[in-house]
Amino acid sequence: MKKLLKYFQGYRLMGILAPLFKLIEALMELTVPLIIVQIVDNVIPANDRSLLLYYVGLMFLVALLSLGFSIAGQFFSARAAIGFTKNLTEDLYKKTIGLSQAAFDKFTPSSLISRITGDTFQIQTGLNLFFRLFLRSPFIVFGSLFMAMQIDLRTTSYFVIMTVVLFAISIGIIYITTPYQQQIRVKFDALVTSTREQMQGFRVIRAFRQEDREKEEFKVLNKDLTKKQQQTGYISILTNPLTFVTINATLILLIWDGASFVNEGTLTQGQIVALVNYLLAILVELTKIVMQTVRLNRGWVSARRVAKVMDYDSESDEFKSLEANIQPSNDLKSTDTQEEKDTAFSFNHVDFQYPTAEKDVLYDINFEVTKGSFFGIIGGTGAGKSTILHLISNIYLPTSGEILYHPSIYKGASRKGLRDEISVVSGKVALFKGTIRSNLLVAKADATEDEMWKALEDAQAKSFVENLSEGLDAPVSAFGRNFSGGQRQRLTIARALLKPSQILIFDDATSALDYLTEANLLNTLTENYRERTLIMVSQRTRSLENADQILVMDAGNQIGLGTHEKLLETNQLYREIYESQLVAEVE
Repeated sequence: MKKLLKYFQGYRLMGILAPLFKLIEALMELTVPLIIVQIVDNVIPANDRSLLLYYVGLMFLVALLSLGFSIAGQFFSARAAIGFTKNLTEDLYKKTIGLSQAAFDKFTPSSLISRITGDTFQIQTGLNLFFRLFLRSPFIVFGSLFMAMQIDLRTTSYFVIMTVVLFAISIGIIYITTPYQQQIRVKFDALVTSTREQMQGFRVIRAFRQEDREKEEFKVLNKDLTKKQQQTGYISILTNPLTFVTINATLILLIWDGASFVNEGTLTQGQIVALVNYLLAILVELTKIVMQTVRLNRGWVSARRVAKVMDYDSESDEFKSLEANIQPSNDLKSTDTQEEKDTAFSFNHVDFQYPTAEKDVLYDINFEVTKGSFFGIIGGTGAGKSTILHLISNIYLPTSGEILYHPSIYKGASRKGLRDEISVVSGKVALFKGTIRSNLLVAKADATEDEMWKALEDAQAKSFVENLSEGLDAPVSAFGRNFSGGQRQRLTIARALLKPSQILIFDDATSALDYLTEANLLNTLTENYRERTLIMVSQRTRSLENADQILVMDAGNQIGLGTHEKLLETNQLYREIYESQLVAEVE
């Protein structure tokens, strides 16, 4: 939590001035009952109008000064809270972008979104209240107690007991509601997750007529969140009656005993009025404190949630401590001939388990990929194909075993150097809102138009881009939803080809292409990009026929490695996949 204090940088002075001005405002308020004592005890009995006007004017001046300091305090409080939140949100976003995939799996995207948006807003609200109250309210409470002591020590015990009781009520409410506030944030994350899934999958929901089911699921989650908020509200709502009962009981005792003291002549009427004013001042401030404890508590809970993300190691820090099993090597050998080769990378007895999984998803994977070769991976659903690609591109690190890279690929023995040499086309298309040009420039910021058109041509996308009136400047909506599936895939392939990398990874990236377009694409890749190593995951054996090696996966196990012809002869699973697809094509 202490690490969050650095986000006051640039706003520390405002953070000091805000409570200071509120403190001066409180000091002004404490002088008003003293003026009232003079008016009641001296001015009114003497019927001195000029003196009355003087004291009324003095009260008016004090009120104006108090208002001015209050406005200034509110202004600096808001500026400090907003500035802190701005700095925190920017750094939190940078931190989120820098998290490893394992951290994303742990926190979940929906939870991270709610922390960047909802939790930072709760922190801002809590800070604003804290700056306005943490000096002013305690000062008025204890200042009123002190001033009451100066007037009459006998009645001060009532004030002390009342203050202790009200603080006990406040602390009790905080203690009871804190777990509820934490549960509310968790349930809010679940609601955001559900909404996010429904928004992203609305086509599937409509296709399968599942609108009613999704509405019911949202209703259940919303009801659960509402129930927890109501439970918190039921506890918090006790604050008002408990506070007012305590205050009114004290007020009755003060007036009852005060009347006796006035009759005895030990207290004046003006002093009684002043004591009542101080009592009411304590009432107002303690009521503020107790009423705002819930909101302050929300901010505290949100700050702890944000601090968990900020304390989590970024990907670079996390990988730095684990990179012993992923390294460059000048001594890579061929698994077949044991002769030295110009090898791009190799997997040596690699096992892998996802951070949130109960068992491994890869078992003892061994293969070697030569630079400039075409390496294919095939297998059933859940076989571990995409996981291997995640390990190649350094999104995850192996649980055991090692991955060795050619030094020209694993530059400087760093994750950044490795990723600079890898282009990835995911099965889940990732296009950003903007234009075709801006999406291509993601891969190479200084790319020329000729280079972009060449990449589009090689990706079989040039023809449809040329038919767009704006050409490269044609708009792209979020996720590329204004293009067909095949067009989106070809644009992402063009982006990958534009990046000057040594390894091209296609994760089922041609699934939306027809056979002819895919064949033309593969021919272009093998002819024009021979210097690059192509790694392709595909469900089609036809797509991998010309691969130099094909890795066959089944349930996380490596059950075959060889050429298309060799696997047809020796590998039953590969032969079954090939024959089933051949029958489907004939039919």
